Amino acid sequence: MVNNATYSAALVRSISQLPMTGGRILVTGASGMIGSCLIDMLMLANKYGYSFDVYALGRNRSKLLKRFKAFEESSLLHIIEQDIRFPLDDSIDVDYIIHGASPADPIMYANNPTETMLTIFEGTTNMLNYCVRHKKTRMLLLSSFEVYGNNGNHEYSEDDFGAIDMNQIRSCYPESKRNAEILAKSYSHEFGVNALIARLCSIYGPTMAMDDSKAHAQFLRNAVNKENIILKSKGQQYRGYCHVIDAVTAMLTILAKGKCGEAYNVSYEGGVSTIADIARCVSEIAGTGVVYEQLSTAEEHLYSKPINCVLKNEKLRSLGWKGHYGIKEGLAETLSILIEMNRDNK
Repeated sequence: MVNNATYSAALVRSISQLPMTGGRILVTGASGMIGSCLIDMLMLANKYGYSFDVYALGRNRSKLLKRFKAFEESSLLHIIEQDIRFPLDDSIDVDYIIHGASPADPIMYANNPTETMLTIFEGTTNMLNYCVRHKKTRMLLLSSFEVYGNNGNHEYSEDDFGAIDMNQIRSCYPESKRNAEILAKSYSHEFGVNALIARLCSIYGPTMAMDDSKAHAQFLRNAVNKENIILKSKGQQYRGYCHVIDAVTAMLTILAKGKCGEAYNVSYEGGVSTIADIARCVSEIAGTGVVYEQLSTAEEHLYSKPINCVLKNEKLRSLGWKGHYGIKEGLAETLSILIEMNRDNK
């Protein structure tokens, strides 16, 4: 777990929102921003009377052991070293799968589009095939707001859809997520697999990787280093932003209460902002400035086209979920934790 008192306290505050008291849960992409926070919360909940057996799956065992060192003595954490593109061993017996293993960095999408697509599609296929063989297992597929493409709308509900530019290599990510979604729906329809979908808005928080190339991650990294925030566009497009702890409680709510075969937007109504306003907010918190720079030719293919995309969350809220982190509060807490961690690591 992230060794930080503020982060631990935030997790403890959210445990009361958990919609289930236990179960065997497999988390793929366990060392990523979302997967690692999810496992931290479940394992910490075990110290407060819950009973979660957590299976943390990732490609690098050493990395997993280091990330979850705080729980190394627990018999309730099981480390699984595996490439998600290979089938899951049937000896692993779980009640739930939260499938988050996926490239999650624009640099990866741009430089390794083939690997991006195959990892998403083959990984999802392997998880769904496991569920065919283990009918009792319920699976939540983590998807993205990027699947909506562009239909000229500002806000998107789960029934909306739009165009994605097939001529752009950057489209490898949203198209793969679309394919993964329809694959999950197909397995649910044809084979009776108990699968659901969570479409995530832009997620931020203290478990983010320090080499994450998403715009808001770069802003936070600049702030930690007391550097000016670098904005490489006008940043006028609106996005939905959700703190990772809110995202985790939302995912667990969907897993516990959602309807099989359905997709649910994961967003918080208090987290709508333009990218430029995110930059300004981070700079104000950090006491730095905002500098505008032109995108280089090499960088242009890293970014999706600037369109508004705010996810409506009425369907999620109908399950009883509530978010807690507004933009300024969430960014301030995240930055405080990242600065403390950076100082402690020196």
